[in-house]
Amino acid sequence: MKIPYTISQNAIEAYGPSSETTELISEAARRILAEDFKWDKQRCPSLQELCLRALAKHFKKTPLLKQLPCQNRIFLLDILSLQLPLELTIPVIHEERYWERRYTKVFKYTLRRKPEGWTWKGLYLERHCQQLMEQAQPQYNDEEAMDEILTLCSPYVSRLFIEQLQSWKPPLTMKKEDIPEVWPIDHINLLPVFKKLNKIQELDIIFGVKNAGEDFRFEMFKLSLQDGQRLGKAVQELPKIQSLRIHRSSLEFEHCQALVQGLVNSKWSSLVELDLSHCLIGNPGALCVAFLLQKFPGLKILNLTNNGIGKIGTEGLGFALLQNPGLQDLNLRLNPLGIDGTMGILSALVRISWPQRLSMAACMFDEDTALKVAQMIKLNDALERLDVSANYFGEAVGEALVDAVESNSTIQWLDVRETDISPQQKEQVEECLLRNREEALKRKQAEMEGNNQEQEAETFTFEYEQ
Repeated sequence: MKIPYTISQNAIEAYGPSSETTELISEAARRILAEDFKWDKQRCPSLQELCLRALAKHFKKTPLLKQLPCQNRIFLLDILSLQLPLELTIPVIHEERYWERRYTKVFKYTLRRKPEGWTWKGLYLERHCQQLMEQAQPQYNDEEAMDEILTLCSPYVSRLFIEQLQSWKPPLTMKKEDIPEVWPIDHINLLPVFKKLNKIQELDIIFGVKNAGEDFRFEMFKLSLQDGQRLGKAVQELPKIQSLRIHRSSLEFEHCQALVQGLVNSKWSSLVELDLSHCLIGNPGALCVAFLLQKFPGLKILNLTNNGIGKIGTEGLGFALLQNPGLQDLNLRLNPLGIDGTMGILSALVRISWPQRLSMAACMFDEDTALKVAQMIKLNDALERLDVSANYFGEAVGEALVDAVESNSTIQWLDVRETDISPQQKEQVEECLLRNREEALKRKQAEMEGNNQEQEAETFTFEYEQ
């Protein structure tokens, strides 16, 4: 008996009889078992089923699918081989049932959030392209042999997550005396890849190697200057990109400069999120990002966590903040800002009504720095979330912090863990934050009611005019 694929295996197991029930004496006399879904397994298959199995067996030679009635097509998709080449299945098979089976067989689980409007076909092809990128060997120029498959995948790939990139190794055909003493650190060239996958909206890259094992070398995690230049040219081929994340990599100032140059020289400005966290861009790289911030007014999220940014870099970022009112989220965690670096950001925050979220956790604050932060909170009317955890405040500055939060009606979340303020001061801060959240909720509800009343008034006016 064929069970519709829309019914999950868990539901079948839940409604099936238990082993104890089937062993009851009254069950022995039953001839009609309505709960037995395998009653026809021993029967000879119908001619229709035999024909469909023959079609599935020879599908590679005769890909007949659209010509079949709906019921037969579903049965064929359930028995079709999952090893068919993508060059055949991508243009021919659009039904989600087949791609769900193939994804579950190859990748088991979906490890990332599904985007809006996702399909199983899109998820499978995104993971397949990820595998191609992660397994490509730079010494063989594998990226140049991917044109056909990438062209087929392009309409369905809107996200690409690359968790590793292979480093150069001596080709098997290279003679021992021809192997250089210092191996190149270049990775694959992403320019021909992005020329084909030009519909990518979200790009996530980590330059490194997973499971290196006994072949571990520090050079596996380094980037060459040519890598940065290629990457800067490659992103120019992505006119729809909104989120760009290059993190947990040895991305230094020279690479950041080439990347920013490529973004600035591009003919598009759709970038919304830039994540360069856990890299090595330092102050010069932060100045490059500040320049980018001025050129991209639509940039809303900027993450520069753990990049060794200090005074000069934050002064540049502070100046860029004044020029970009669209920025909503700025993350500077784990940077050795100190008082000099922090002042570059704070001096901008007291003059502008953005961003809404800021993180300066573990940024080497002292009492003077913490006092300046408290003064900024008192003057700022835009921040809704502020993270200053893992910085030294002390009880003396804690009083100033409580006073600042009491006079601020905008801030709703303030992370003060590991700041050495007293428990009483933490409670007072939480009370003020709770008050602000409740007031913000009331304002939001009032705005929604006002919008509903306006819509009702417009509807009434339209009906009256008719």
